[in-house]
Amino acid sequence: METFIRIAQLLLSLSILVLLHEFGHYIAARIFKTRVEKFYLFFNPWFSVFKFKKGDTEYGLGWLPLGGYVKIAGIIDE
Repeated sequence: METFIRIAQLLLSLSILVLLHEFGHYIAARIFKTRVEKFYLFFNPWFSVFKFKKGDTEYGLGWLPLGGYVKIAGIIDE
């Protein structure tokens, strides 16, 4: 049980750090009046656990807890 709690604490703390980091990208794009297409916590290679669209931005939660991303209009993925 203690191992489960430690894993949950690790995932929660990493999620908070990733969310704050990606929010920094989001705020910078908004300050410069750039359209943000997607804001995701965790990656979603084939499907999303949860997503909704508000304005031009799609917000979501992926299923692969290895980071997150903000897709800014005009930036090409390489």
